[in-house]
Amino acid sequence: MPVLTSLQRRALVEGAFFAALTVIIALFGLYLPPLFFVTVLFTPLPLALAVRRHNLKTGAMAMVVAGLLLFMLAGRPVTVLLLVIQTGPLGLLLGLLFKNQVRAGPGLALAAAAAVLLTLTGFGVAFGLTGINPLVVGPEMRGVMEQVLQWYQERGLVDANAARELRYMMDEGIRLVSILLPANLVVWSLVSVFITYTTAQRLFHRMGYPVAALPPFNRWRYPWYMLWGLILGLGLVIAGDTPGYGGLSTAGKNILYVSGFLYLVQGLSVAAYYYGRWPLSRMVKLLLLVMLVLYWPFVTVTLVTLGVLDSIWNIRKIGQKDQEKGGRR
Repeated sequence: MPVLTSLQRRALVEGAFFAALTVIIALFGLYLPPLFFVTVLFTPLPLALAVRRHNLKTGAMAMVVAGLLLFMLAGRPVTVLLLVIQTGPLGLLLGLLFKNQVRAGPGLALAAAAAVLLTLTGFGVAFGLTGINPLVVGPEMRGVMEQVLQWYQERGLVDANAARELRYMMDEGIRLVSILLPANLVVWSLVSVFITYTTAQRLFHRMGYPVAALPPFNRWRYPWYMLWGLILGLGLVIAGDTPGYGGLSTAGKNILYVSGFLYLVQGLSVAAYYYGRWPLSRMVKLLLLVMLVLYWPFVTVTLVTLGVLDSIWNIRKIGQKDQEKGGRR
């Protein structure tokens, strides 16, 4: 029987500890459903720490042990499997990224791509095991809508014509939610992995590990070739107008929705850049923020357009050139 070195024994002990910590965090979400989406954000952290402190083998062993314990303790195999698929490999990847000191920008992009892939894989596995498509809005939502509408009618708050219009609006809303549900899952994956990544950054920094910092938000900028996402989405929507190819239109709308979200973030980055450089009083800047909230639909379109233009021409260079000219004067 081979004798374990002190380093190997330490890796085994700490691996068991990180597995137990993963189980504790996950169980909070499994037994307290309102906290599920919060615990998903932090479940990958112990596994990432196991990889960062030791190696991928230790992290993978901790993930397997944590998964087996969750299957035994939680009693909901499909939910546990979905949780393990979404958080386990992501934790291992984050540990590798920080262990190899990958730059923050590419590291976050790789983690985001992995999170999206793992989320879609998890739902695909759940569909294969249960036969229930989680991306299809069931009749429950429609039933709730009908109950609300009936409640309004019974109390005389709406007449027959208004009820008919409300029912049409509810049907359209349900249809839109059903169409864009995959895109919303992708957007949630992007937001959640950003929170997990930045939390891991702070955790490792406090523990004394070297960490590559993200650039300031007002300097965020996507590469120009991300425009192909918009082009692909538009092309699929146009192709989906052909009879019998409606699925292409749905795919295109989802791609456009995700692309719009990404360019909205870049547009906010550009706005933050100029917002911090405009020589305006605090009161004027506060009024601008209030207008941004009040006219959000129009502002959203403007910011998305600004993000697209910035990815092509780098609008922030204009502000830098003006600042340089002002300094020379």
